[in-house]
Amino acid sequence: MAQTTTHVNACDASIWLDNAAGTPTDISGSSNSITMNFTREIGELRTFQVKWPVRLGCGKDAEFALRVVYSTATDEGMDILKNWYFADDPGSRSLHVYIPDKNVGSDHYYGEVTIASFNFNADPTEPGPIPVESSLLPDGAWTLTTAAT
Repeated sequence: MAQTTTHVNACDASIWLDNAAGTPTDISGSSNSITMNFTREIGELRTFQVKWPVRLGCGKDAEFALRVVYSTATDEGMDILKNWYFADDPGSRSLHVYIPDKNVGSDHYYGEVTIASFNFNADPTEPGPIPVESSLLPDGAWTLTTAAT
């Protein structure tokens, strides 16, 4: 097989997260990392006199580690995360991830998520922006499509 010529990087990835009003908001400019961990629940069986197990899959799950920059503007990543976490009833919100960018033909991962946690370390010896880590968990099915618009 010849070397691929269709590889991509994450420089222009696009991250959209609902704000408190339920409006999809582009937080790409205040985000700098997302890790998407998709998993399957796997059960296994091994019987006497058989060396190899057989496995069956059933449920699926995921976890999203979103990193944003601590900023003070409304509807940037930090504003959405802190207001979401501290809401009386945080509920679920839509998350959309476009890779390599938000153009036609890109991979579009999306679904509802709930905020499990967010954390940051305010260190006075670190001159750079404060990174804020959050854990978002799916609330229902997740979908992968090809961006059409």
